Formats: sequence, C-alpha cells, structure tokens
Amino acid sequence: MIKLNIKDKLTEKGLNKNQFSKLIQIGYPAVCTIDDGETTKISFDTLERICKVLECTPNDIIVSDD
Repeated sequence: MIKLNIKDKLTEKGLNKNQFSKLIQIGYPAVCTIDDGETTKISFDTLERICKVLECTPNDIIVSDD
C-alpha cells in the first residue's frame, strides 16, 4: 500500500496540523487523514502544495509498506 508520510517533515518545519491545513488550503480533517496515513487518494494540486510548503519532493513523502 502506498501512503503519504508527512509527520517528520511537519516536525522539521515546526508546523502543527492546523497551520499546515491553512498553508496548503485544505480542511483540517483532510490533513488529519493525510497525517494518519489513511489517505486513499490525493490530487496533484494538493500534492504540489504539500511539497512546496514542506520543501520536499513527492519521493520524500510517498512511502510503500510492501
């Protein structure tokens, strides 16, 4: 299963989920789902905003548990 792992990047940037939610312009519940690794789909626009805010590439935050 492929999922997003943003916990370390959020900590590194000193951001909480509420701040992050505002920066990437999605709702707090959606950020909680992403942070918990329970996201089942994500738009490229959202992924791009996440990467810009966290100053990373998709390779840095997309993980596979296989």
